[in-house]
Amino acid sequence: MILFLYGEDTYRSKKKLDEIRAKFLRDIDPSGLNLHQLDGEKAELDDIRSAVSASPFLAKKRMVVLQDAIANAGKKEAEPLAELMGAVPEETILVVRERVGAEELEGSPAFDKLKNGKFYPEFKPLGPKELQAWILAEAKERGVEFLKDGLAAYLPVAGNDAWKIGGELDALAATARADGTGKIGAEAVRSLAHLQAEQSVFDFLDAVGTRRGDLAARLLDALLEQGETEVALLSRLQAHVRGLLVAADLSVLGQATKERLAREIGVHPFAAAKLVSQSRYFKPHELERLYVKLIDADEQLKRGGWPKARTALDLFLADIADTAKTP
Repeated sequence: MILFLYGEDTYRSKKKLDEIRAKFLRDIDPSGLNLHQLDGEKAELDDIRSAVSASPFLAKKRMVVLQDAIANAGKKEAEPLAELMGAVPEETILVVRERVGAEELEGSPAFDKLKNGKFYPEFKPLGPKELQAWILAEAKERGVEFLKDGLAAYLPVAGNDAWKIGGELDALAATARADGTGKIGAEAVRSLAHLQAEQSVFDFLDAVGTRRGDLAARLLDALLEQGETEVALLSRLQAHVRGLLVAADLSVLGQATKERLAREIGVHPFAAAKLVSQSRYFKPHELERLYVKLIDADEQLKRGGWPKARTALDLFLADIADTAKTP
């Protein structure tokens, strides 16, 4: 029997692996003597074969957890590894976990053998709707729940890094249990320092999107003092302006709804609604020019055309201010 876990969302795949291990130890072998774990990056093929073929000791089943073997298999080992996975003894539960997605595994004989089996679907980064449902479920698992204002405050700054979200939910849940309510409100969300920093970036992008150049410049200074980097902020700006441009294009087609935009660029509907609103501050050709300018800035920085990324940020904000004054 083989259980196959793979995908870029390693938080959720590890959680599933932990559940599988816990069930095996609870229902089959509480002693743990029949649980064997191998790092596929270091283990030799003979080590894997030996672990898989060994008989259970005082238990009905044996579990072997093999991580990252497919991604790290060389050309010589690729075919033998696939053959090994096609001959797993009935009394062995082989759990294969790969911390990369299908795109990186495609073409591997072992992946070709496993991908069409009845295993878990690929653990991809969650989209906006799935992410909200997952966040609510994770909060419930921790014995707490979001209030409406708390969820509205958290979703725009959550991102989709499940490891980051998991840590933040641990902290928010601890606060909610400590105050005796079990509820996560907006104030609790804002109390986390790293979420405050993310909110500051969000405010900066909001000022850019509403053409408040002076405010954006002040927020930029504050962000840099807090430790944000110019390169990271340029990247966030590029993504934000791209979102504004897509929203403007959809408006021309009469299709600029938050749901459509969320699907197009992979953001939460809360963030999409803001982009739709902000896109009205610009004409489509202005956004095209600003987006091209940001791409050009990124390329020049990579080639060493500019000595400092701050120059690109200052020129961008100055451009927004000048354009805003143009009738």
